[in-house]
Amino acid sequence: LGRVQVGAGPRGVALDGNQAWVLNALANTVTLVDLADRTKPNAVATITLDDPTNPTFKLGRIAFNTANASTTGTFSCASCHPDGHTDQLLWVLDTPIVTGGNQIQPRSTMPVRGLRDTVPFHWDGIPGDPHGGIHSASVSKPVELNSKADVPASSTRHLIDGGLASTMHLVGDESQNNEGKAGALSKQERDDMAVYLLGVPYPPAPNRAYTDELSDRAKSGFRLFHVSGDHDPKQRTANVCGNCHRMPFLVSTNTPGTGMDAPTWRGAQDRWLILPQGRLNIIEFPFYRAMAERGAPERDVWRMSWGGRPRFDSIWDMVLEMGTGFSGAFARQATLNKSTASDPVTNDLLTALEKAADDGAVVLECDGVQLKGKAEPLALQFIDGSYVNKSGESTTFTRQELLTLAADGKFVGTVTARHGAKATLDHPQPALWTLGPIERQRGRQDFPVLHPEQTSMTVSGRHFGNDARLFVDGRRVEGTANVKNGEKDEQVVITLAALPPDGMHLLQVQVPEGPFSNEFIIHVAKDAATAEAVKQELIRVSTTPWGGIPAALSNGDLAAVKRLIRDKATANRPLSDGSPPLMTAAMRGDVETVKYLLDLGADPSGRTTDGNTPLHAAGFLCREEVVNLLLDKGASLTAKNNNGETPVDVVSGKWDQGLADFYSAIGTGINQKLDLKQIEQDRPKMAERLRKHATPEK
Repeated sequence: LGRVQVGAGPRGVALDGNQAWVLNALANTVTLVDLADRTKPNAVATITLDDPTNPTFKLGRIAFNTANASTTGTFSCASCHPDGHTDQLLWVLDTPIVTGGNQIQPRSTMPVRGLRDTVPFHWDGIPGDPHGGIHSASVSKPVELNSKADVPASSTRHLIDGGLASTMHLVGDESQNNEGKAGALSKQERDDMAVYLLGVPYPPAPNRAYTDELSDRAKSGFRLFHVSGDHDPKQRTANVCGNCHRMPFLVSTNTPGTGMDAPTWRGAQDRWLILPQGRLNIIEFPFYRAMAERGAPERDVWRMSWGGRPRFDSIWDMVLEMGTGFSGAFARQATLNKSTASDPVTNDLLTALEKAADDGAVVLECDGVQLKGKAEPLALQFIDGSYVNKSGESTTFTRQELLTLAADGKFVGTVTARHGAKATLDHPQPALWTLGPIERQRGRQDFPVLHPEQTSMTVSGRHFGNDARLFVDGRRVEGTANVKNGEKDEQVVITLAALPPDGMHLLQVQVPEGPFSNEFIIHVAKDAATAEAVKQELIRVSTTPWGGIPAALSNGDLAAVKRLIRDKATANRPLSDGSPPLMTAAMRGDVETVKYLLDLGADPSGRTTDGNTPLHAAGFLCREEVVNLLLDKGASLTAKNNNGETPVDVVSGKWDQGLADFYSAIGTGINQKLDLKQIEQDRPKMAERLRKHATPEK
């Protein structure tokens, strides 16, 4: 067999005798190939198909898929990101070494879907960074930005240039493109690909109902993910995923301590390799081997990220149903014929699709044939309650008329919910998030609480105008969006003409004939007083100790401590803040808890991340009984914290207002009101007591 050049992305071939029809999926053309001499096939014609795709996007897609992007000519960007997705592999590439590391870390391939408004890119937060600040290779020292926030394609172009100069570039190859940059592809091809990468969407949510209404479990998932958090027994307060994986698109950057870019949870149902190094997907782990033998179901794998706690399972329903820019009605179809016309499911689906069309969420069209002796093509569009002939004829049909014709064998047609004319590259998915910069980790997301006297909310948003449509819980509602152009933090004032019932709801905006935003949480209360109570409750659930070991210790609940800590290993396992359980009990002066932990085998000199031991804490707070218990168990009197201080040193300084304020802050942290006058009197006594016991250690 010979070879022949056809169009970009040949993905289908239909053989017809001595000729072949080749579908060039990326070019959107069909090439006719003469196979009379199969050793010398000849492309004799190319048919260009009707294609509304943005020309720049189309060229960028070709650049993304061509093997000419690599200097060896053997692989493309799409080789690791097929259809913009991920190969689910780990790679050791020429990436910066993380702070404190001594070698390049392996990284799992991330999708290039939904990149717009998620800058910077990659786990390390380095490529395409228009914000600057820390990243994983510079945790302590902020770095300069490398692209422009007001030119989104500059961020994807930075990502492309880096990849073509490293991953796609053979070591030792000195080739450059026509602008002097290392690697293959011309400046124009790179620019085109930069635009393409901004327009690759996530597919529609797989489990979103065709009514566009989220299930109760999905709503629960939104609440748990963004408000209530996971009750991890190792953490003192709830672990609220949304504090880092923030709205609108579940990402943020400049993570304190690591500099990492918090990756999105969107599309998790298509990824079974999790965490930067895939470090839970290790076949030697018995728990993962069992999953792998079942085919590594994505839900089971992702449940590992919340410890498999059933309370948090509904966030998976959130993942499967949350919007990616499309209505739940989009791409749904109902075929009308003799066998389906009387099916209740057909009627139910048509009701939902027609409602979505009335709301402007989709364009509902019907393509079929009317059988009047001969088949006559019929193209209809649902407008204002009727199916109108798109050819311009005055013929219209009601739904019932079409169903009756189908039942009588006089009509066969398929009703399809399509997106509108503005679902294009020029109209990105709208975004809503809590007021403030889109990229920053700012702690708890402060979602609006509305009531009859307060029907407006000020939030941050982009990619929509004052003509935006409002949807609450999947249904269009009356109201207005007032975009404050030029205001800090991209402010938008959204006003609802009528409030939904009390409770949590999910708000979306839609560009007319275009895409939908992410779901944004709002709360509704019956009056101003109740609204204030709701606000306080939202703060409480995410900041107050919920349970588990940290809360049991913080609350002085010895029964709970005994239930949760039953062996020496647990008694010495650091909590989420890096301190051993004995430290919290010592600070609080909980004598019975201290006794219990010491009897279990808790290390009396176990250290926190700042180097302090329980004796440092008990001595500093003048907890005499606790100090006696620790000394009896051999607590070190010469151990020094990170400031070089021994337990004697921390209680020997001069009393002043600054020290008094420090004690007050500690009291707040352990939820106790400390008697500062008593501590001032007891400090010299405690210092003397510790000095008498301070003998050299063997």
